Order: sequence, then C-alpha cells, then structure tokens
Amino acid sequence: MKLRLLATIMAVLASAHTARAQAMFPSETDNAALRYWFALGEVQEPSDDATRRLFEETTAGRVAWDESKLGPILDFNEDALRTMQQATKLPECNWGFEYRNGAAIPPWFALRARLLSRLNELQGIRDMAHGDSGTAVNTWLAGVHFGQDMSRSGPVIAALTAHAIILDNLQPLRDSAQQGKLNEEQKAELSVVVKTIPEDGFDWGVAWGVEFAIGDQFLQKSRTARKPESDDKIRAYEEYMLAAQAVLRETPAEAESRIADLEPNLRRLGKVEQNLIPSLRGTNEARIRLVTARDELMQALSTK
Repeated sequence: MKLRLLATIMAVLASAHTARAQAMFPSETDNAALRYWFALGEVQEPSDDATRRLFEETTAGRVAWDESKLGPILDFNEDALRTMQQATKLPECNWGFEYRNGAAIPPWFALRARLLSRLNELQGIRDMAHGDSGTAVNTWLAGVHFGQDMSRSGPVIAALTAHAIILDNLQPLRDSAQQGKLNEEQKAELSVVVKTIPEDGFDWGVAWGVEFAIGDQFLQKSRTARKPESDDKIRAYEEYMLAAQAVLRETPAEAESRIADLEPNLRRLGKVEQNLIPSLRGTNEARIRLVTARDELMQALSTK
C-alpha cells in the first residue's frame, strides 16, 4: 500500500513538472508605447531646488558633470531610462489615444515625457564624462527616437513636446562632435544614422490631422447646442485645417510663404473655429529649429 501511494505521489509530481515545463506565455509586444507608459509612470524628478538647478546647468553645458550630486538621480531613475531606451528598439508605436471618441492627453503626459528626455540627455553626459563616448552617442540617439515616437501620440502639443525631446538629444550630439569628443569612425557611423532622420524630425502633418479630428468633433457636437456653428463656418474650418496639414508636408522654407497666403483665410474664420486652431506659424518655426539643429550636427560630423 505504501509503495502504491508513493508511486501515485511521484506520478502527480511528475505531471505537475511537465505542466510547468509546457506553460505558455503571451509573446512580448512590438508596441513601444506600452513600455513608454511604464517608463513615464516610473520617472521621478529631483526633489530639491539645488539639485534641479544643477541638473539644468549641466544639461545646458554651463557646468561639468558632478557624479556625487547628479549620479544618484540617474541611479534612482535607472529602470525608467532603461525601459524607455529598450522601447526605442521596437518597430511600432501606438499610444492608444482615441481622439475621435473624446480621449485627451493626460495633463502630466508631456511633462513626464520631457523629464524622461532630460534625464536621458543627462545620462549621455554622464557616459561621456566617464570616457564612454560610444554609449553616450547611443543614449542620445535613443532619445531622438523617443521624440519621434512621441510625435505619434497626438495633437500639436504632443508634436511640440516631441520637437523639444529631439532637440534635447541632438544638441549634445552636435556639441560632442564640435568639441572633438567623437573619433572619425564614430562620426562616420553617426552621420549615416542622422541622414535617415527627417530634416524637421517627423511628419508634423499627423499632429495637425489629429487637431482636425478633435476640432471637427467639437464643432459637430455644437450642432445640438443652443447656438450651433453654421455649416459654412464648419466647412471653412475643415478647409483651413486640410490646407494647413498639406503645408506642413512641404519643407519649412517652402511652407513659410504658403502660411502667409493662408493667414487671410484664418482671419475670416469664426471666433470658435479660430480658438480651436494652434499657431501654424509657430509650428513651422519649431520645424525650422529642428532643421537647424540637424544641419549643425551634420556639419560638425563632416569637419575633420
């Protein structure tokens, strides 16, 4: 009886081991945004004013890296930074906002994204200070990719955040090349990568398309209000937004004259419609800043 019981127990344990060995897990996602969400949830800013000031001065290049004072901030945010950097290697990025159904970017979204970018910029400065220029370059390139993925998250405010993130990471790459901190092989490899980046960073028309959808939804809902917007006003708004979206798919230099041509159309829109529209000229100026930063980096990389 005891031998039979022991045999039964052994059989149960063996079957349990086999079940565990054959356990199935869902495959990891190719959607970078899901990992970005985790990174944004984990990131934390410095807690005291003195450290925040030192953080700003260091990223601005006005003071040298201070490991004892700034290292702990990066160590504390190590998981958030690693998660973000790993996400930049994934092929897709869908943030999941359903703007046509009334979704909106959370108020903290852009602030945390920019903080994560600045910490990534600081991490590259730390790598460079420790003599690891190759890792610093890869860190900053991950930041540029993060900015490009951020541009896919929504309306113009998201695009402007993406623009700032890309600048955060293009500028230290430029400065490192100008200051002779990169060897010729690194400069050649980086030049190949930078050439694949659009001159103005990303497709700004996507953000204006989202703005169009949000504004049009608002105007369509206004039809049930006590003083609904007229069909003519809504149609004029739609025509302006579509024209603006097309303009932003031209080069920034070409877009300048087209924007001037559109300004009379903007002034003829109703007050409600005008209040729904971001600054087209301001958007193009942000594009120009990215073009300038990219050109300066390419020039620094080509200098012997």
